[in-house]
Amino acid sequence: MNKKYLIILIVLMVLSVGCNNKESSLFKEGQTALENHEYDKAQQYLSDVLEEDSKNESARSMYMQAVKMSKAEYYKDRGLYNKGIDCLESIVNLNNGSQKIKVESESLKKELETLQSEAEEAASIRKENAKEIAKKAVKKSEEEFYIWQKNQEKDNKFDSNEDKDKQKDSSDTNIIDSIKNKLGELFNL
Repeated sequence: MNKKYLIILIVLMVLSVGCNNKESSLFKEGQTALENHEYDKAQQYLSDVLEEDSKNESARSMYMQAVKMSKAEYYKDRGLYNKGIDCLESIVNLNNGSQKIKVESESLKKELETLQSEAEEAASIRKENAKEIAKKAVKKSEEEFYIWQKNQEKDNKFDSNEDKDKQKDSSDTNIIDSIKNKLGELFNL
């Protein structure tokens, strides 16, 4: 009977070591994929490790690093630098995980902070330029309105003078006609 227990114990130990070897192999594959920036692949391997051993803090930290690095790169590509910086800060604050990824995340965080600063400065310059262009447009509109207004006043004066001239011409014509009539009367007599 002791032989049976001994054989069962040996079989269990072999199976246990086999499982640990499998878990260890998946962990190494996950770490390698993570450090090679193959984040989806790393997540899959590390997820498998966590299914086998849910208390494996190193695997959990590396899994989080894979998720956060993937998101940070996504946000960087879309110009959402603040969100990328947040992801990278959470990687830096992890206790476990790949040291290589921590160093890379710090470097990428600095890069994103620089890009964010440049984007804000460019936006500020565009805003100031837009204000200047708007001011110039308003000034030009005001000048054009002033010119139009002066032309209207000239036209009104001209129309008014023209009416006066017509009245004057009309009265002059009346005077001339009256003189002609008088002369005509004098000569026809």
